[in-house]
Amino acid sequence: MISKLASIFLSIIAFSSVAVAHPVSYKGAVGLMSYNTPQMNEILLTYSLTPHFAVAATYLRDSKSEFYIPRANFLLKRWNNDDSQANIYLSGGAGYEKFGSKNYGVKLAEFVADWESRKYYVYFEHLYLSRDNQDNTLFPDRDYNHSKLRLGTAPFLADYNDLNVWLILQGEKHLNEAQIELTQFLRFYMKNTLWEVGARFDGGWAFNYMIHF
Repeated sequence: MISKLASIFLSIIAFSSVAVAHPVSYKGAVGLMSYNTPQMNEILLTYSLTPHFAVAATYLRDSKSEFYIPRANFLLKRWNNDDSQANIYLSGGAGYEKFGSKNYGVKLAEFVADWESRKYYVYFEHLYLSRDNQDNTLFPDRDYNHSKLRLGTAPFLADYNDLNVWLILQGEKHLNEAQIELTQFLRFYMKNTLWEVGARFDGGWAFNYMIHF
């Protein structure tokens, strides 16, 4: 038992300086995450009831539609290795989309997988929205799919109380579009706060931040 607790403690110490933004954290943790570009804003608020389950709420603004979606996040599997960690998450929820003066039903499903060491970082996300709204011509897809792949590396290793810096390349694809949007990020991480400043290869900016309490 003592060795198991020591292993968990060492894992927390080993990865406390890793650049993460997990949808499920330790029991009782509150997470606030926000992703922003000129075209959209997303805010995700989570509360972890257990190390494997969190209740959450998403606010998303895109193409003159606003989405309000309560959701549940599950940690399906975690691998704690000597020098790395990997996770698989699944999320589901249902809420409404506000467009003009009308509200429409919307359902969400999301799959997230990541692997990280103190030096390297790989992240994959696939988001699916089922929408009742057919009136927004700027957002016409009732079945909306979006995939994101991120690759990152830390140019130097820093402690938890020091400023950590990561270089990240992100590719995003809307499944009904051929174009892949590429964005380069500088990620800064210190204690429980993480923020990213990004620039798209075809122009435009991005700014993200994450805080865990």
